[in-house]
Amino acid sequence: MKLSIHKEAMSKLLSERNTWMKTMIILSIANAILAISLAQRHEKTILVPASLHKSFWVQGNEVSKEYFEEMGVYIAKLLLDLSPSSAVHNHTTLLRYATPEAYGTLKAQFVKEESEYAALQLSTHFKPTSVLANPKTYSVEVKGTLTSYVAGKDIKTSSETILLKFATRGTGLLLESAKTISHGEQNADIR
Repeated sequence: MKLSIHKEAMSKLLSERNTWMKTMIILSIANAILAISLAQRHEKTILVPASLHKSFWVQGNEVSKEYFEEMGVYIAKLLLDLSPSSAVHNHTTLLRYATPEAYGTLKAQFVKEESEYAALQLSTHFKPTSVLANPKTYSVEVKGTLTSYVAGKDIKTSSETILLKFATRGTGLLLESAKTISHGEQNADIR
């Protein structure tokens, strides 16, 4: 009698063990599938700047058009909104967004600009009017009005277009090149 009770208890324990083993194998396979799917998936990073005008995203090497537009305006203002006192700060900030290949060229250009702005007591203010971004070519065209002041006097207003070329490295855009095109100018009265 004791032997039959013991056999029945052993049979029940073996059955429970087998059930738990099957459950453990299924859970292990599910974990492996989840790990593989997470490793192959590119995480979408939502970026929120200090001054948000539009929502945008970065996913792997893909960047939303809105991010190009926001970065284009930000970089254009850093490049063209300058005074003798703000030039060093703007240029230092811009160099943080430069690709390693463009860093040396941009640094040399910025040092030259800083000395020119200080010598002439030149200040410029850029007001963007339109932005055209092309995510496929990683380029942005920012058009606007550039007003120049010498010693606080308005001397020139011109239509400017700045062409920016970007590259992706990691989780954001880096500046490869910037080219400014002057379209038309109106000289202001120097009083």
